[in-house]
Amino acid sequence: CAMIFLSGCASQQPVVKAGDRVKVHYSVSLPGGDPFESTRNGTPIEFTAGSGSVVKGFDNAVIGMRPGETRVVTISPEDAYGPYQQSMVNTLDTESVKKTLTELNQTGNLGVVNFPDTGPVFIWTTENQTTGYLRFTNITAETTTVDENHPLAGKDLVFEITLVEIIPGQ
Repeated sequence: CAMIFLSGCASQQPVVKAGDRVKVHYSVSLPGGDPFESTRNGTPIEFTAGSGSVVKGFDNAVIGMRPGETRVVTISPEDAYGPYQQSMVNTLDTESVKKTLTELNQTGNLGVVNFPDTGPVFIWTTENQTTGYLRFTNITAETTTVDENHPLAGKDLVFEITLVEIIPGQ
């Protein structure tokens, strides 16, 4: 009888609850597109489920998963990087834009990343330690249009998430 009892217990894998520390592999794409970011050939990410350290839709998707399980979820902009906000697009003096970029570059606080559908985007760390985004269009000698929206704002995202492990004993 004990053997049957133990084998029954072994099949009861734990599920992720809010507050659990987890490791997951993921890939992300735009609907119908190829993945543009993935941890599959590298190190899984580690975070506390429900803590808000990843986008809300991703956080919600891992709740209830079991180790080894894979889920594919489409996350709306409201649960990812938010809606696209036209108020974050401004036309500025080109010389001021160049000066700001030079200052950010001199302090080592400027990087460039590529996002699907947007091309290169400058990234920088704001005073409150969040990441800022800068995309430039309509560049003339006098003015430059600066878009500070996250490059994925307003976009649905398709995540394939595999729960690697629930880390015991936090």
